[in-house]
Amino acid sequence: MTNANPSVVPADTTEEIWRRQMEAIALRSPADRLAEWAALNEAVARMEADAVRRQHPEFSDRETLIELMRRRYGDTLVSAACPDASLSTR
Repeated sequence: MTNANPSVVPADTTEEIWRRQMEAIALRSPADRLAEWAALNEAVARMEADAVRRQHPEFSDRETLIELMRRRYGDTLVSAACPDASLSTR
């Protein structure tokens, strides 16, 4: 396996290590790779919610959810989905 696109190799990783990582990933089943992807997405979502809670400890769970939605999807969509939501959390 040769690296046809060297720009995808992270700056802190040698090409040899990158090649080994790609080979290891390729050996895993699609189900295993999908499960890892889902777990990583859940972890990022938890970290994002934790960050909102640290920035706004006074927020209720609903306010935290609305702020997460606002950050991900923008004010326009949140206003349409939750017309009673206050967007003055910035």
